[in-house]
Amino acid sequence: MSTVNFDYSDENTINLGQADAPHTLTMILNLGCVDTQEWWLPNVADLFKAVDEGQLQLHLKFWNKIKEPLRNGNTANGYIDYQHPQAALTYIEAVFTQQQVLRELPNEEVPAYLEKMYGVTPYPAASAVKTAVDDQICANGITSLPTLIFDGEKRFDEQLVPLKQLFEISRG
Repeated sequence: MSTVNFDYSDENTINLGQADAPHTLTMILNLGCVDTQEWWLPNVADLFKAVDEGQLQLHLKFWNKIKEPLRNGNTANGYIDYQHPQAALTYIEAVFTQQQVLRELPNEEVPAYLEKMYGVTPYPAASAVKTAVDDQICANGITSLPTLIFDGEKRFDEQLVPLKQLFEISRG
């Protein structure tokens, strides 16, 4: 098991579920990342079911990774409203569902698109969130999107498995 150390404050993390849940999942995501979308969409119902049933404490962190294909996702990350988690989740799910449109836009058109399509505005503390998350990503040696940290164990790239499988693995 790897050791991870994150700041889970509501200022830079979407936190869901009970602190005493038997399992914890930290997700490092980007709204423009195809691999993130490919994990999120088939697992999102199971994620929220596990949270609702008290089985999972979930922490969502959005990383602005410096990589050209993620540029529009980095912009979209700056519209996540951490002070209103339910509204943020609605936005996050909508963007992942329609991600192809976001990815194809010229970067300078992304803000107007997000504001018109999703009714969002830039998050006032987006720069502070970006700095805090960047620091945490670096300190924890994370290099890939998405990265899932389930009960302290990092998974990325070919180690990514569906949420149900993570629960099965944890039962040993």
